[in-house]
Amino acid sequence: MRGLGVAFVVLVSLTTLSDVIFAGWVWHLRDVLSDYIGEVVGESELDRTLATTGLLELGNIALYAGAGVVFVVWLWRVRSNADLVAPYEHHYRKGWAIWGWLPIVSLWIPRRLTVDVWRISQPRHDLGRSHSEVNWWWGLFLGYQVTDRIADRVLTDAETVDALGIGAAMEVLAALLSVAAAALAIVVVRRIGEWQDAPGFVTPDEIVSPTSAGLAPVDLPRQSPIVVAPPRDDPRWQRPE
Repeated sequence: MRGLGVAFVVLVSLTTLSDVIFAGWVWHLRDVLSDYIGEVVGESELDRTLATTGLLELGNIALYAGAGVVFVVWLWRVRSNADLVAPYEHHYRKGWAIWGWLPIVSLWIPRRLTVDVWRISQPRHDLGRSHSEVNWWWGLFLGYQVTDRIADRVLTDAETVDALGIGAAMEVLAALLSVAAAALAIVVVRRIGEWQDAPGFVTPDEIVSPTSAGLAPVDLPRQSPIVVAPPRDDPRWQRPE
């Protein structure tokens, strides 16, 4: 569990850094385009800037996809562990950790799964603790998704320097939301991981191997087989003549 958590923290941090770099680069692209229109720079400079923009965008997509895959695997694992503790206290089946990312249902199912795992994984001294971290993370994440898509649309349709500037401003806003959402996602992943890694929390290994859970085999006393005999007035007790 700890390995998945570390992998997610690294990937989501790199993704956020990529968002910030890309937002800054779009502003640079706007300046280069303005200079190109004003004949300050040549076409080769504009082409290089556009090519770099495409590479940065591809790198951002790759990092985002990697972080997403690791998070889905992590959510499946922590959901499986929580299922061993309280199998009937979940709103959705475990398979929704994967299918819950489909369009439309992805607006609420991943959050609901995470809230259930958060609630079940809490140690006894933290029972009833608010899951506001999950709510803030999910709200900021959805805000980032919407803002980033709007920014992409504006940049794709931009035909003037001013339109490109609006797209760059949207990218900066998306990057800020990305930083905030990533920070809270790290808090959620680390906290649930710490709760489930703590001694006393049931893990799949403890279910498979009783001795690993501290259970020692017990030799039960042997019992004599019970023989059921018919009553004495039964004809089967009489000797044959």
